[in-house]
Amino acid sequence: MEEFLPIILAAGKGSRMRSDLPKALHPLLGRPLLMHVVRTLKELDFKKIVVVVGYKAEQIKASIEEDSLEFVEQKEQLGTGHALMCCKELWTDFKGALLVLNGDVPLLQKETLRNLMEVHLKEQAALTLLTAKVEKSGEYGVILREKGGAIKGIAEITERENTSDPAEINAGVYCFKTAFLNEHLFSLSPNSKKGEYYLTDLIKIAAVKKEKIASYEAPFAEIIGINTRKDLALATSVLKQQVLEKHMLNGVTIVSPENTYIEMDVKIGRDTVIFPGVCLRGQTVIGKGCVLENGTVVVDSVIGNQVHIKPYSVITESKIEDHVAIGPFAHLRPGTYIATEARIGNFVEVKKSYVGRGSKASHLTYLGDAEIGEGVNIGAGTITCNYDGQRKHKTVIEDRAFIGSNTALVAPVKVGEGALIGAGSVITEDVPPETLAIARARQVHKPKKRR
Repeated sequence: MEEFLPIILAAGKGSRMRSDLPKALHPLLGRPLLMHVVRTLKELDFKKIVVVVGYKAEQIKASIEEDSLEFVEQKEQLGTGHALMCCKELWTDFKGALLVLNGDVPLLQKETLRNLMEVHLKEQAALTLLTAKVEKSGEYGVILREKGGAIKGIAEITERENTSDPAEINAGVYCFKTAFLNEHLFSLSPNSKKGEYYLTDLIKIAAVKKEKIASYEAPFAEIIGINTRKDLALATSVLKQQVLEKHMLNGVTIVSPENTYIEMDVKIGRDTVIFPGVCLRGQTVIGKGCVLENGTVVVDSVIGNQVHIKPYSVITESKIEDHVAIGPFAHLRPGTYIATEARIGNFVEVKKSYVGRGSKASHLTYLGDAEIGEGVNIGAGTITCNYDGQRKHKTVIEDRAFIGSNTALVAPVKVGEGALIGAGSVITEDVPPETLAIARARQVHKPKKRR
């Protein structure tokens, strides 16, 4: 779409969100609101996207890292018209048209924007606006038309009388001829109440000047604007359903869609089964044929094929290879790597550790800063004592070692290949391969005193 320069207006504070976070950065299914709009534009192959920022501009710039973005700062938030004025140097000499949209309309689809731009070019309009039909106009501006259908302006009407027809509302998405903007944008008058300049006034100007005004109608679900937390919840519900339907059509079984949360960037292989209460977030990748049972939470992790995650396990920034069983009630913290056919059982916590092929920690265990070889058995109640109060230290357990129940491994320490640690031991020194190590007090028997 080289004929268009997209400009996203995202300078507002969003005071109705009641938040210290800029509205553009409020998350919707794992992405900031602004990023949804950016991604849609990138799907249309725009190489350059202008973003107008204002409130907490530096925070937005730091949070949205995209090479295609060029930020323009609106130092005073004086309305949408003023925001476009701030971009004058970028579009004054541009030979094509502008596509202007808001950063808080995250559900717009690329097909809708493409159709809007095609209508603008076909009609050779001075401006083209996106509209939608709703039963109640609410906070949206209502399109005013002449008897013949020509658009003559927009009215801010909250309640309509004496009509049962759906309201045609303004979505706040426009295409403008730059020649039209050069002639009329800077002649806008500020609103008498707020002293702000509004793009909607250009519609009335175009009608008075007999300029061509075109429109394209979109489904209302796509043009939902996020002004409050209630709006955010509504958009989340709409988008969540779309994401779940996509996965189900791709061969994923979701037992209870209404009780499942999957963010936008999650990838899931076919024949995976997801039970109620599962939450998949961030850049998570789930392989084929997995089972994720009730209450599982996975964040920014990669999970292989045929993995079984049992109820109420939490996995964050970890990697799990094929044919692994996790949980129930397991906790895999950042930096964890579980190799093929390993087993991490109930109430086991693993942090920044490698667990080798076929190794298992089945019960009530903490493994932190550890490197564990293949075929290792770690008994219930085992802990790696990795922190001395100032620094973290590493524990190494080599292949086929057997760690008895209730063992404390005081790092830095190494347990050799095939070694056996007696239950209840506190190991403070390296254990040689193929050795039995026992480090516990001698059992003492004394006669019981009689009363």
